Amino acid sequence: MLIEQYIVDVRRQLTGESLAGARRRLGELRDWSEPLPEATASDQARLESHLLQALGEQQGRHPLGISEVIPYPDQLVLRLESAKSLAPLLLLLPYRDRRRSRHGVLDLRASVSGRGIELVLGRSKAGRALLLGRQGCDLAAALSAHQAAVEGRRHVPLWTEDTPHEAMPRPMRRSRPVQTMSKTAKPMDPHTVRPRLASALLRRLHLWESLTAGSTVTFTSQPQDSGLTWTVQRFLPPHRPLHDDDVAAALAESVAGPGLLADTDEHRCDQEQCVQTFASGQLTVRTVHGENARPARRPGRARTHVLSAFLRERQPTARAVGEGRAGHVLQLIDPWGDDRLDAAEQLAAAWAQQGMHTLVLRVESRGRRSLATASWQRARLTGGSGAMFKGTADHVHGDLEADITRARAEFDHIVMVKQWADLPLLGFSPLADDHLIVTDGLFPRTTKSTAVQAGGLQRRTIALTPAESAIAWLHSRLARVPFADVPMTGLLLRCAHDEDGPDAFDTEVDAELARHGMPVLGRLPRPSRLSPHRTVLDHLPDDQRAFVIEQSVQVRQGLGPARADTTVFLTALREYAEF
Repeated sequence: MLIEQYIVDVRRQLTGESLAGARRRLGELRDWSEPLPEATASDQARLESHLLQALGEQQGRHPLGISEVIPYPDQLVLRLESAKSLAPLLLLLPYRDRRRSRHGVLDLRASVSGRGIELVLGRSKAGRALLLGRQGCDLAAALSAHQAAVEGRRHVPLWTEDTPHEAMPRPMRRSRPVQTMSKTAKPMDPHTVRPRLASALLRRLHLWESLTAGSTVTFTSQPQDSGLTWTVQRFLPPHRPLHDDDVAAALAESVAGPGLLADTDEHRCDQEQCVQTFASGQLTVRTVHGENARPARRPGRARTHVLSAFLRERQPTARAVGEGRAGHVLQLIDPWGDDRLDAAEQLAAAWAQQGMHTLVLRVESRGRRSLATASWQRARLTGGSGAMFKGTADHVHGDLEADITRARAEFDHIVMVKQWADLPLLGFSPLADDHLIVTDGLFPRTTKSTAVQAGGLQRRTIALTPAESAIAWLHSRLARVPFADVPMTGLLLRCAHDEDGPDAFDTEVDAELARHGMPVLGRLPRPSRLSPHRTVLDHLPDDQRAFVIEQSVQVRQGLGPARADTTVFLTALREYAEF
């Protein structure tokens, strides 16, 4: 299955979107490291937390009566089955009663848009939700009827666009003593604390239906530590087993899923129910048998395969040295820019697409307060047996050698990127098996000369031979790299997007570079400004995808063995440092 079709189907199983809509929205993303965008603003996540609590116990043909969820970074679109699903959301709208007491979410505003009802939360209007109805469902009429009912009780609606927000409280002066909160003070909105959990659940509302056909689900919340904890109640058909390992696998997935780790000590299952907790007790999933479960809609063979592949994308397991994983470490060096990270992601994605487990490891100093042990998480979905991860290691306050040893046991290829320093002892890592220099592959074909002749300037252009071009390129692009004194594996050159390989001139220059000890192992397209981190596991033209895969195979074939002896490399570094 093509990666585009796989990612589209994964997103549809989580959101319930249409095929054309999901395909169009995925094509608009910069890359597919986050197929389902998360809420960027805190008000956006807080609004979605309110929506989930209001809709949590609704029932319908679809989960909570929502047929489609369309997530954006700054907005959430919900398509409701009927106007009945709108009723609990109208209760969130703020109003003032005859005693001048205010009810609802005070900074929430609602208005009728061209397609439905738009909800806006916060002074800066950073939280937005658009409520749509199916054909023939008039949500605007339902909002008008609700406003008429509120005004009929002699209450004042506070959700209109022209309603001013409350005045901001004045900041307390430091000279004043700290005052304790009075008993009549308004409590803090619990949705402002940890709202992103509820946002992640709402944006993946159709996950539960995809896990078990014919099941129903409800969401309830309980206050805890000024915030909320959530309980997902699953009702399964009587013939289905209560325990399902796929629940923990789907929630732990960190690319398209919410990335919630299971609390293994809090897992309890018996004949009546199965209870699992996640994220240190912030989420509880309780599974029981329900008599009112909906008739199961049998998914197609292709969608069943997609869900099965998605649930298999788990963490790689550590293996003993020599048992399965090659554990090869490749360091990419870019002495002039930051292309090494993009090149590392392109290589790791291409190798993962070919069935290997790969890790892009950034080596940097993260400060004393950071975790000393390196950690990594999934970077892309592959839809196959391969896996692509990314991580960070601290070479100052951590144990880089121990982190590399652990990574070798879990991954086939570790692509290391490290901040370049003019001192090779700091720029190079002796823990790597191979060192590739990433730089621009535009070889000079001419040079210019200027002379004074007959009282004027005479300029001319001189054509270069492949040998002369190679020397000129080495002294310009690799001036900061001691390639003549420290053994390098070779070069990884950047080329244009439409290039399909070197021409005759570049081929001769490649041969001259190899004669000088710097062979060209492969070429990769330069990153695009609009989508700088797109790989073969993202949206790419077919010809460019084929070219990157071909070059990645060529690079891998030019690398040395894993766990190579670093004695010679260290000796070369010491000898160079003594010069």
